[in-house]
Amino acid sequence: MTLVTACGQGSALRAAPAGDAEGKAQLSSEVSKLLPPSDAPGFGPKYAAAVKGPVTGVDVSLPYTNVLPLPDGPIGDPNKTYTFCFSQALTGSTWAVGQQESVMIEAARHPNVKLLTYNTNNDPLKQVADLESCATQGADAYLVWPHSVAPLTPQIEKLTNSGAVVVGMERLVATDKYSTWIYLDNQKAAADMADAIGKKLGGKGTIVETDGALGSSPQILWRTLLAKSLKEKYPDIKVEYSAPTDYSRGSGYKVALDYLQSHEGKPIDGWFTQYSEIGFGVAQALNDYKRTDIPHFTVVDGKVAVQALTDGTFSAISPWTPVHADVAFRAAVYHLTGKEVPKQLVLEQPPVITQETAAKALELTWPG
Repeated sequence: MTLVTACGQGSALRAAPAGDAEGKAQLSSEVSKLLPPSDAPGFGPKYAAAVKGPVTGVDVSLPYTNVLPLPDGPIGDPNKTYTFCFSQALTGSTWAVGQQESVMIEAARHPNVKLLTYNTNNDPLKQVADLESCATQGADAYLVWPHSVAPLTPQIEKLTNSGAVVVGMERLVATDKYSTWIYLDNQKAAADMADAIGKKLGGKGTIVETDGALGSSPQILWRTLLAKSLKEKYPDIKVEYSAPTDYSRGSGYKVALDYLQSHEGKPIDGWFTQYSEIGFGVAQALNDYKRTDIPHFTVVDGKVAVQALTDGTFSAISPWTPVHADVAFRAAVYHLTGKEVPKQLVLEQPPVITQETAAKALELTWPG
């Protein structure tokens, strides 16, 4: 039995930057556990021909088909049907749909595969129950995008200790008891975003940060790493925090409006949101409060968000692709069939998208 968990040019394998080890050493043990080791191999995107998304019906181009490639046709024993359990952290977001489509497109290439899909509806305890349900059904592989660190860490360890092979996806848990974990590059993304903020604000001012769900690895990493990069590079930029959100537009709107009302008259020189869906809600609050003069920075691209950048809603976007669950699927197949696969690998972080680069980014980004 195999468990796979996943984390957003060219096909070259590379080692992580030498500075990663030093930067990681300066972080708390809690945060360090959520980062890849400094020697984890990394892969850049190499876009495949577009195919129609099985959920949206919109053309999707998978960016990482060069990573752990597999030919079309049966996997392993052609006379056996292999069952894959795909468990996601939340529903109702285009990011989750993009991730789901990427694994469905890959699974459809292999006729002896059965794919079971589960979505937690933003409930970590339901995700634990879903994984237990998969175990009772005798799944051959588990593909997991974990909701949050604390509830999912023991469950993934439990599956691994039972003999499952563990491979991971984007969000993380605090254990190394897995077979392969697929990371997006949080450190580079945060450092690049700090530069975008610093340049826009002229190196000084106050920026408000609106987090996603407390306890999820993206929330922990963005809050920690962005603050660290700003402090190191732009010490005259002060970060203040609104209440957290559940990564939705509605909660983004509410917490932003509450913050604006409770901090009326205080200087706000910029706003950072940990997800563009939150960002759309914050943007509406800024519009309603007549504060569209505040530059707005966010994470997660997709065609809707990049178009919003060109329209002036956002000043810069850190790309964060969901189209990577096909890599998790192939990693599971490699483990099931005895092929060598890294314990950790990193999908390289593209540059921050700005007004100057938005047109090109719009061509390449995923449909969401």
